[in-house]
Amino acid sequence: MRILITGFVAFVIWCVFSAWIYNDKLLPVLSKPVPVLTIPDNQTREADSLMKLKAMMPENLTIYFEFDDARFKPDPQNDSRIAEFRAWLDKYPGSKVLVQGFTDLVGTPEFNTDLGLKRAEAAALYLEEKGIPAGSIIRESLGESRAYESYITKEGRAKNRKTEISIKLP
Repeated sequence: MRILITGFVAFVIWCVFSAWIYNDKLLPVLSKPVPVLTIPDNQTREADSLMKLKAMMPENLTIYFEFDDARFKPDPQNDSRIAEFRAWLDKYPGSKVLVQGFTDLVGTPEFNTDLGLKRAEAAALYLEEKGIPAGSIIRESLGESRAYESYITKEGRAKNRKTEISIKLP
């Protein structure tokens, strides 16, 4: 009987102690307001304006070349697209036009890098003829380093012989 009474007294003491801990210590902590992290509105507006700016940018212009050739063949459809780039530069003078030359895998890496640069130069000269200032054009060769299509098929290699023209924001 003493064991039952001792156990009951211990149980009552434990219940009182845990109720005191819960009511006086835990509930005040749980009922405190949780701070909410807010993003300043100007950062949101800057991100939105950058997205809108990128959405208004002219789409990339891709010009394909023949095997082992860097001659640019004018195309009336390209001329209208180049006019979009010129209008963009007039509206946003801090922007640049990025001209990247690509090649297929045939040939040494040094030869392909040189050929990619020649293709970029040919396209850049044509852009200059169409009214885009030379100082606004960045020329670079990626050679065979970035393949967009498979090098296994003849058609895939042909699609990698190209120059891409795009806008680079400041």
